[in-house]
Amino acid sequence: MRQAKLQVLGLCRWSYPSQTGAFNNTGESLEALQSELYAAERMAVRLFFLEHLVLPSLRAQSDPDFTLVLMMGETLPEPWRSRVLELVQDVPQVKPVFLPEGQNHMSACTALMRAHRDESADVVVEFRLDDDDAVASDFVAQLRGLYRQLRPIYKANKRVAVDFCRGFLFRCEDDGGVNYLPVEARLWTPALALYLPPDHPRSLLNYPHMRTWRSMPVLSLNKKPMFVRGAHEGNDSAIKERKVDSFRYKLETLPSVMASDFGVDLEAFEAAWSEVCA
Repeated sequence: MRQAKLQVLGLCRWSYPSQTGAFNNTGESLEALQSELYAAERMAVRLFFLEHLVLPSLRAQSDPDFTLVLMMGETLPEPWRSRVLELVQDVPQVKPVFLPEGQNHMSACTALMRAHRDESADVVVEFRLDDDDAVASDFVAQLRGLYRQLRPIYKANKRVAVDFCRGFLFRCEDDGGVNYLPVEARLWTPALALYLPPDHPRSLLNYPHMRTWRSMPVLSLNKKPMFVRGAHEGNDSAIKERKVDSFRYKLETLPSVMASDFGVDLEAFEAAWSEVCA
């Protein structure tokens, strides 16, 4: 049997000003939305997570054969624009893209992902990484390895999803402290991936993540922690206050696990967050 060619393709939306009314943004015009999203205090938080959580986990991937499209607005101002480009320059898998602003968010994301698909691939494995989240260093490798088991289901349904549902919630407080919580959560966005045909007219953003199971078979795996989700006052969702299920975990081992399994220096993470809040 010929080995299938898989393309692993991710999306990170980094403060992109889409049409007004999207998410929890309050701006009533595009100009007001740009002012809200590009506020210096908010940008400092976004850069913190990009530098100390998102990018370390991507650099640490044991399988480097993936692409992550970093979606930004074309008017992203300085110094933030240059700082982002500086941070990603040593991660060749990250492809910065600056789009015209004010577009329908779903349409823009779908068009962007479809434009970056490899038409020669047999299967495209799509994932999204929010700008304050991380995935384990074997995330890409596991997505490839699992396809052999998923292949019959994929062939029968033309799409299938994998949900790594165990990870950590990092609650970053306004006083500069960080609280860590082991969590089990079904169909959260980090470490959720969809296997789709390259010519599929839809993309993962067209499938509301909590209802993925209504559109395709989903394999849920909770063998090991596979994601980190950042929680702070700037989240579009109310994840910081949401009640979540936990699992037993020795948090004293977290610094070594974050370093070995996520590429994240927890001491540097805490120090940088404290500085952002100062």
